[in-house]
Amino acid sequence: MSSTTSGLTNCQINTKLWDNLDINITVANAYPGLSPESLFSVALRVNKKRQFLFVSKLIAKHLAVHPSVALGTGTLLASLLMERAGLEGHPDTRSLVKMIETGAIDHEKSLKSLQFRKTMPQKTVFIGMAETATGLGHSVFQHFERAAYIHTTREEIIGITPSFVFEEEHSHATSHKVYAPSGMLEEAETIVLIDDEISTGNTLLNLVCALDDQFPGKNYASLSILDWRNDGQKKKMEKMASDRGIRLNILSLMAGQFELVHSKAPEEPELMSLNSSGSRLPDVELPGKKLTVGSETGQQYVSYTGRFGITSKEHDEIGDWAESAAKLVGHKSDKALVIGVGENMYLPLRFALALGGNPLVQTTTRSPIFASQTAGYPIREKAGFRLPDAKEVGQFVYNLNELDIDRIYLLAESVIEKSEWQPLLAYLEKKAPVEWVSLTTSKRSDEIE
Repeated sequence: MSSTTSGLTNCQINTKLWDNLDINITVANAYPGLSPESLFSVALRVNKKRQFLFVSKLIAKHLAVHPSVALGTGTLLASLLMERAGLEGHPDTRSLVKMIETGAIDHEKSLKSLQFRKTMPQKTVFIGMAETATGLGHSVFQHFERAAYIHTTREEIIGITPSFVFEEEHSHATSHKVYAPSGMLEEAETIVLIDDEISTGNTLLNLVCALDDQFPGKNYASLSILDWRNDGQKKKMEKMASDRGIRLNILSLMAGQFELVHSKAPEEPELMSLNSSGSRLPDVELPGKKLTVGSETGQQYVSYTGRFGITSKEHDEIGDWAESAAKLVGHKSDKALVIGVGENMYLPLRFALALGGNPLVQTTTRSPIFASQTAGYPIREKAGFRLPDAKEVGQFVYNLNELDIDRIYLLAESVIEKSEWQPLLAYLEKKAPVEWVSLTTSKRSDEIE
């Protein structure tokens, strides 16, 4: 039931972080050519539920990466799924692996790789996990015709009821909601669940059970970069599938187990939240498909993110959207950093790819990670702020000081209370000139008082 394409085997890693963490990691198998060093590092979480995390070097969340790397990671997972379904896999996986391992980016090859599409034998819906895997899930879905994609969300949407809700116990924010359009999940024959990592398998188990309770009779596949389930956890998953009479294929780029010898939450000096006032307005407001639904705080949403479902046909418009958006920004840069906010990960990747040059992409996150200047530790510095237009939700952004950048594009899905964006803008301006882009036009035109 669990599978990777066998490459690297029996790699042993021990990570000790001060007196807070001692963890032994065994990589049992991996996609050919991929090394643990290129996929992840280990850091401490400021969270008593789970005191550590595997920091992905691929998904453009906690660490800035080239968009080709993040999008190519989704391509590798899509290729695994195609092959498991009896289809021809992506023809350029070796080049993608080399790009991930070496960091040598081929922009034209990245663009070309996005054009490879297949149709699954059954009617298929792809679900990406918020917040870290919304972009990864979409990067898998981009390679399939006649399918649909949606990602889970932590946001409170007014006026509509979630299709279902499930829990992620160890997360900093536990409740996931899915707002699927009518018929999407009911009519699906196969549901593909995408996350950056399976640690214990509990989140995956909760999600499959929630889906099966409400939409019985589906086949399931799980795609992840990492799969760390031990033998007992795998048996628990197998028993659930057997008891419910469902088929569940679990595919990953790297699989193994970890033994947690010791862990405790780190003591961290109180982090001062960003605080600044100003009167700046967005530099660019993009005309797009703004949805009629919104949040309790007035946030607006665009259809292309997949938060409320997107079909393969609708997805085909994103390439043109990205090209148009890149042409609308006022300045060009060969060393740009594109920053997405929270769950909005895929559109920043496509926007950055359309910019050309050698861009990086990173998104803000709810996840509180311990920062240290200690050599070799992955999270060097952090800034905390309140997510604008979102009821004081805490957000963090990491490791901006050491990036070689000359311009920042901050992509907001919508801008309602402009004053709430000023602290983040002022912080980013200390790193490089900032162009503030809203993916929707203003709901109202009043300026900051």
